[in-house]
Amino acid sequence: MACMPRLSGAVSCVENEKLESIRETIGDNAGLSCCRAGAPGPWTKDTILFLHRKTLDPLYIVKAGTGEAVGLLLRNEANWLRTLRDQASLVDHIPELVAYRSGANLSFVAELLLPGIPDFTFGDPHVAFLRKFQEFSRQTMQVEKSRCYQILRSRLMDLSGLLSETWSTRLNKGMQQIEQSLSGKPTLLVAAHNDFTPWNIRVDRGVARAFDWEYADYEQFPLFDPLHFALMPMALRSWPTARMVQCMKQTLQTSQRLFGNDFCYAAQTQALAYLISLCTLYLWSVRGASESDPVLVSYSRLIDYLCIS
Repeated sequence: MACMPRLSGAVSCVENEKLESIRETIGDNAGLSCCRAGAPGPWTKDTILFLHRKTLDPLYIVKAGTGEAVGLLLRNEANWLRTLRDQASLVDHIPELVAYRSGANLSFVAELLLPGIPDFTFGDPHVAFLRKFQEFSRQTMQVEKSRCYQILRSRLMDLSGLLSETWSTRLNKGMQQIEQSLSGKPTLLVAAHNDFTPWNIRVDRGVARAFDWEYADYEQFPLFDPLHFALMPMALRSWPTARMVQCMKQTLQTSQRLFGNDFCYAAQTQALAYLISLCTLYLWSVRGASESDPVLVSYSRLIDYLCIS
C-alpha cells in the first residue's frame, strides 16, 4: 500500500488530516504511511505502519481511533509503556513510546517496532519475561478489594438485565465459586498484560518482547497471562471443548512446574476468574448482544466445565 503511488507512476498520495496530525507529532522522519483498518466493533482502531522512504523498512507503528473507550485504552497503553520502560529489569522487553496524543477527534499511540518473530510455543523467553513482570508488581491483598474483582462486579452490574438467563446464571454461579474459594483470604496478585497472545509477543535471540498493552492492569491473578496465551488461539478457531479442557489442564500443570505453588494457588479458581473476566469484557463491550462470538462460545463451555467439576 505504501508503494502504490510509486507503482502507479504517481509522485505521492494524499493523506487525510488525521494522518497528517500523526506525522506532525512524530516528525519528518515518519516516512511512508501504510494504514490498516481495525476490526468492526465499539472499540475500533486503525493500525498505521510508517516505513523508511527509501528502504521501506518498518520504522514506527501507530494505533489510532476516536471515541471515549478507544481513548481510555490508548491512554492505558501509553501509561504502561512509560511505567515499564522505567523498570531496569523490563526495559528490554517493552517497546519505546514515541508519541501519545489524546483528543475528542483523535487519540493515538506511536511506538518503535520490536524485533523478533512470534513463537506459538510457550517457552523459556515467555517464562523469563512473565517472572520479571510479575515480580515487579506482586502484592498480597483480599480478592474482594482487588481491581480484578471490583471490575468484574462492575461489569456484571452494568450487564444486569441485558444478558440471557443462561449467561446470567453461568456468570453468577462462577462468581459465587470464586468467592467461596478465596473470599477473605490474603491472596497474591500481580500485574497482567491481559492480551498475552503469541501475536502480541516477539521473540528475538531468546528475549520475549511484548506489545499491545491496552488491557494491562494491576491486581490480577498470576495465571491470567499463561492461560490467555494457551486458550485464546484455540477459542478463536473454535477448537473442540475437550481439547480446550485438556489444554487448560496442561497449562495449569506446566505453570505449577515453571512458576511454583506461590503463583499457582487455587489454580482452577484462577482459571475460572480468567474465563469470566474475558467473557464479561466481551459481553460488556457489546452490551450483552453478541453471544455467538467464537471466544464467548468456547469460554462459556469451559466455565460450565469448571463450575461442575
